[in-house]
Amino acid sequence: MNALPSSTSPGRVDLHNVRHLWDVFLISDPDLGRLRKGLRAALGAGLAVLVLSWLARLLGEPPTVTLVGTMVAMMGSQLATDTEPRAQRVTTALLVFPAVLAAVLGTLAAQIPLLGAVAFAVTIFITTFVRRFGPRGLALGMIGFFSFFNALFFRAKLAQVPALAGAMVVAVGIAYAVRFVLIPDRPERNLRRLLRAFRKTLDVVLWELAEVSGQPRLTPALVRRLSLQADRLSDAALAVEDLLPSDQIPLRQRLFEVELAANRVLGAVRQIIETGALSPEVRGEVHSALVAARIAIRHRAPAASRMMHTHLERLRAATPEPTRDEPGSSDARRFRNSLSDLVDASFLLTDELLPEALGPRMTESPNPVAQELAREGLHPSTRQALQVTVASVLAMAAGYAVSAERWYWAVITAFVIFTRTRSSGDTVQRAWARVLGTVLGVVAGLFLARLVTGHDGLEIASIFVCVFLGFYLIQVSYAWMVFWFTTLLSVLYGLLGRLSPGLLYLRIEETLIGAGIGVTIALFLMPERTTAHVQKVARQVLDAAGDYLEEAVVNRTRETDQARLLDSARVLDARLRELRTAARPLLAGKLGRFSPRAVRTVHAVSELVLSVRHLEMGRGLLGLNGTSRELLREAGLQLAHNTRALADSIGAEEVPPVEPASALLDKAQRSLVGEETLRRGPASPPILLHWLTRVDEALALLAQSLRAPTRLYFPWRP
Repeated sequence: MNALPSSTSPGRVDLHNVRHLWDVFLISDPDLGRLRKGLRAALGAGLAVLVLSWLARLLGEPPTVTLVGTMVAMMGSQLATDTEPRAQRVTTALLVFPAVLAAVLGTLAAQIPLLGAVAFAVTIFITTFVRRFGPRGLALGMIGFFSFFNALFFRAKLAQVPALAGAMVVAVGIAYAVRFVLIPDRPERNLRRLLRAFRKTLDVVLWELAEVSGQPRLTPALVRRLSLQADRLSDAALAVEDLLPSDQIPLRQRLFEVELAANRVLGAVRQIIETGALSPEVRGEVHSALVAARIAIRHRAPAASRMMHTHLERLRAATPEPTRDEPGSSDARRFRNSLSDLVDASFLLTDELLPEALGPRMTESPNPVAQELAREGLHPSTRQALQVTVASVLAMAAGYAVSAERWYWAVITAFVIFTRTRSSGDTVQRAWARVLGTVLGVVAGLFLARLVTGHDGLEIASIFVCVFLGFYLIQVSYAWMVFWFTTLLSVLYGLLGRLSPGLLYLRIEETLIGAGIGVTIALFLMPERTTAHVQKVARQVLDAAGDYLEEAVVNRTRETDQARLLDSARVLDARLRELRTAARPLLAGKLGRFSPRAVRTVHAVSELVLSVRHLEMGRGLLGLNGTSRELLREAGLQLAHNTRALADSIGAEEVPPVEPASALLDKAQRSLVGEETLRRGPASPPILLHWLTRVDEALALLAQSLRAPTRLYFPWRP
């Protein structure tokens, strides 16, 4: 029998590694959104330079007008992030008003230093305050701030006010043309790209699982590696889901089934490593089955699927069905079933399920975190506007004390580290990224500027490459964007004949001032503590889990609306993603040791959601006898009640006792009759009971985590 190529086949290692790395690169930008972002920024800046410089020469205006307009054209092509395409067009068109007003006010106010400082502070407050109006408010506020800032940065003169206003109109027109005519979004193409990227994500996940399946033990690094694969799957599935109308039931159903099956494979491989019950020879069959499954899914190859089943049969023969639940045999059985389910489900996820045309989504779930925050006390945008204004005024004073000409570098740092943040931890992370990107960008900028100085073509090309890379990588890391724009600034100063190491070192100093003041204000002036923010989002996740339990178990019938069930599942996914985003400062850095209860809560809630999602929308209920069905519905109601009770207790002093549903689940298990006990598959009654039991256990673990005393956590302590 011919063996399929594997990642360890002689003579093929380099080729397979290259393909794998290429797949990882492709799924990092599945719909080419980052590529379009980078191209729009570079093209917008390039067209603005050509058009505005020609107009400036024609009208006898200095380069200042061109530079200010170029910045607006570059940013204007990026800022509209509304959900609907029409709303994006309206937002981009509206940018002209705050751009003109802010640029003119910035030029006028700059003529009187004290008045300029006051006007800048007022502008900062207003541009932050309007974020309460959603993506449009954020876009209009950002363009207003940067138009005011650029008028100061490029030292616009009073006589240039009419030309500046005209340049703003032209720049916004260029941004509109680039965004919606030259490099538009095409949802129908994006959907096909995203579906292909989802399949490639499955390929990457199976590659990683094959690589780690022989590991001798489950280390923290390996747990993080497996968690990364689960996040990749979730993000890829949600990206497809975001473009699909709710009435596209077949595709949404298949997508959900494939994602759940892949998660079960992840769990099975993790269990194999954790127990260590399988011998190295049997682990070899696990590895070979994963390689064959990867090829089967990648190429839709029946031969590879048959080879996978051959390896699974060998695995079955090496681990016979036990008379009792021995770890090795149960691990192997779980792996065999989950991998077979994954390949079968992926073969059903075909391009024929794609809709011929895309309309607007039938249901839009509002941001649950924004809703929660909006209900309590001061509106988040008002609180942040006060924080940003105070931080900017202090940065203005401190920055001016260091440099009377470059103080605005401190101000812009204090402003931007509060952008798209919701908690103190987010602000600290963003400040660190700003400082790191600036320091490394100065080093790279000095090197690049000296390399290209005197070569006009190379200097100009380097500027546009930096623009492209800055916007291309901003979604990967804010530090990368800062790095490339600091590098750009170095090349620009070289082109203008004003480059000096002292000037760039001053930028580092002013950035440190702005970042330090911003972090201090975020921590001590009306702070939104990261722990409190995580608790708010965790409550939202648990409320969504309770809703899903009721939809999928308590109220599940054959007449249940499938779209409603899928929407409920995806709301749960989206809220879990919000929780992980909110907890990133605790999970990714060293801050977690100061909030161990919050970290435990995040992990416990994540485990609960994983179990809830695997209920397969309650399909196992549909073929049950009446007694079992009623018992399971009663158990589902108890679990939903426990979930909501624990949600209410997060952040409270007392955690109420929760009544476990184990007794009801045991009764339901014993009441199964006939083929109900023998049925297999992810939607079968025994599997439904298994996952409901896991939900019950996860709720008990969550209750225990919430009751545990708060103490500092140090990883070197037992």
